[in-house]
Amino acid sequence: MRLRIKGEITPERLVEAYAKALEKIHAVRPGAKIYGANLYLTPFDADGMAFDLADDRGNSLIMNISAPPGTVVKPALSAEAEQRREAAREDERQRDARANELQRQHEAEMDRRYQLRAALEAKAKKSHLALNSVTDALLASAPERLAEELNRVIRFNWESFQPTEPNGPNKGEPKPMPVFSLLEGRLQLSTKSWKQPKIVPNPVGSLKGSLIAPMWTYAAWVASTVAFVKVLEQLSGSLPDDIPGDHLPVLKSVGSD
Repeated sequence: MRLRIKGEITPERLVEAYAKALEKIHAVRPGAKIYGANLYLTPFDADGMAFDLADDRGNSLIMNISAPPGTVVKPALSAEAEQRREAAREDERQRDARANELQRQHEAEMDRRYQLRAALEAKAKKSHLALNSVTDALLASAPERLAEELNRVIRFNWESFQPTEPNGPNKGEPKPMPVFSLLEGRLQLSTKSWKQPKIVPNPVGSLKGSLIAPMWTYAAWVASTVAFVKVLEQLSGSLPDDIPGDHLPVLKSVGSD
């Protein structure tokens, strides 16, 4: 309980404040007594300036007023009070133990998620490197066939899905169809909405964390991306084990136009 007294502090006002505090305490615990108190005094000089008293170390002065010899400093606990205190301590220990267990479980779960994310990222990185390697091999052995098959897939899905622009001034108009082409032995992708074609290491997608993300996420392109994996497999004869075929993480969900 804290007791604040505003205005000039006099012995009479201290007695009055004590009586009011004791009245509040008795309303909750009849027969209770007050043992010990901390008073924070703020003195002002005759000019109205607040000041503080300091000890020889420059800290605020602390005065300790001892109890008269033979008086009770703090009442002894009854057996019932001791039981209540021990029960409260046991409750606190159980709360602390539960909090510690929850913290341990949280840390274990975070570590599990970190390990899982690291494993997924490592797997995706291997898949991406394998896709790049297969693409490089096909660019060296059958570049024109690769670009032709990739563009055939795109044309088929553009005719099937007929994607349109969802927003902006061209909303509702057909999306421009991307086209793969070759540039100095590399695969490049272009569309009318780009100023310059982009060199891509593989037609499927780029590495983003634990996923191989396609260039776009609308249905026509994601469906094309699924088919690009099949094109790589057909032209190369087989895919490395690091490329999980249709089960590349990003290909599990197909976006909407």
